Amino acid sequence: MKISHFPFMLFLLLFFSSAVLAKDVNLPTPPKGYKWAKCPEIKGAFLRPHGWHFKKSKQGSTLGFFITKENISKNGQFMTGLTVNVIPDIPKKQSMSPYEYARVYRETTRKSEKITQEWNKDMGPFRSVGFVFDKKDKAGDFRVHNLLIANDNTGTLYLVMFEAPISEWNKAWKIAEPMLQYLLIDDTV
Repeated sequence: MKISHFPFMLFLLLFFSSAVLAKDVNLPTPPKGYKWAKCPEIKGAFLRPHGWHFKKSKQGSTLGFFITKENISKNGQFMTGLTVNVIPDIPKKQSMSPYEYARVYRETTRKSEKITQEWNKDMGPFRSVGFVFDKKDKAGDFRVHNLLIANDNTGTLYLVMFEAPISEWNKAWKIAEPMLQYLLIDDTV
């Protein structure tokens, strides 16, 4: 299955505030088969397929959000799923803008992986760098779809990765594509 050069349309709710994600506030109606996983820590939300698992974590100042087919709280790992790492203060940590860092990240990955597709896209205050590669590890052969969304105004980088076994990729991508098309993130974070 070919992934389009612009595999996401980032829907922004620019008026987000912490109150917007309160339980009594309605988010846009999710596509059939999905519900919203709310992330008030970043004033955002991500699509979660029915029956999939949601987990949050924090390592240093980086927040991690995982929407996975397998229960990583129980198993400690997953085979198919979406990872969103929200990394603040990139200019302080890396001495470059989030967009520059995203481009360096892709070039660094290129040194160890064969990138099969890549693209750049700007949307409002966000600029993105994307790429796809296949990898082998002890668990098998996987395809990894990377989308790095940079907000140079706030210094934040969103590293969004969807991965699945190559043997299940076509089926998994049908589930993942809406998850990547409807990322609700705030331009003030």
